[in-house]
Amino acid sequence: MEGGLHLRPDVLGLDASYMPRKYSPVWKAPLPGWKGVLDEASARMTSAVLPPIFFRADNIGAASKAFDALCSLFRFYRVPLAIAVVPAWLSDTRQEKVFRAASVDEDLWNWHQHGWRHINWQKEGAESEFGSDRAPERQYEDILQGRTKMERIFGPNFVPVFTPPWNRFSTATLKALRNLDFKGISATAPFPPGIKSLDGIKHFSTRLDLHARNVKNPANDFALLVDQFFGLSKMKGLAGIIIHHQQMTPFAFEFLDRMLYNLKYVIGARFSSFKEMLKSPDERPARARLR
Repeated sequence: MEGGLHLRPDVLGLDASYMPRKYSPVWKAPLPGWKGVLDEASARMTSAVLPPIFFRADNIGAASKAFDALCSLFRFYRVPLAIAVVPAWLSDTRQEKVFRAASVDEDLWNWHQHGWRHINWQKEGAESEFGSDRAPERQYEDILQGRTKMERIFGPNFVPVFTPPWNRFSTATLKALRNLDFKGISATAPFPPGIKSLDGIKHFSTRLDLHARNVKNPANDFALLVDQFFGLSKMKGLAGIIIHHQQMTPFAFEFLDRMLYNLKYVIGARFSSFKEMLKSPDERPARARLR
């Protein structure tokens, strides 16, 4: 079984010396036999009925070699990508460079809002831009600023879905999203305590984060990663996979290449997008699932 791109420089634009400043230990260098391990897990998934798969790329606000490579990879496989844009990061100059890598009206891309500034406002505990320490009016103002800028930049290509930074939000966030006519939210399930209803806002849940990983031992984390990938075959409903391209090493790109190849051509997975799921009457609002 052979993957598609194999990091050909003429396609991805990355050379062997490329390394990001920050990355998880598992992605430092290829582990012995990793292709066989991933391929074996993929082969076992062929007998299952996978849920619809979507990919979400977080923390987008500037172009780079890694962002260009990511877009090239998804374009090569014709797989949709939900691009989570941090509005405050996107200057006019950055906007132009981002659109060179991913044309604003190219159907593969689902441009949606990723907070406002992606900064932590919590005084203690887990990081969140829209957590319990933020006043409701401050949350509303930030989300409104972000949506206004997104609509100005992306026009009809803006998808009214909100991805909260660090996948965390509060009841005040939901109220602001409803009032600002957002149609969906993408976060890691389960939701925080006290949230019983999204009042018709659809939830596009993420189940696997490829790059923001905390296990220090590369071999252990790779085994966990492949187990999590295989676990998608046992899930019901949507299965979202999170990408952080700023933390992707050449090995991380090679792995993603082979994962996409296996999902598409070996497993026969169905890829979905925010645009498609917002239109689908079969995708239940999160309210129905959280009762």
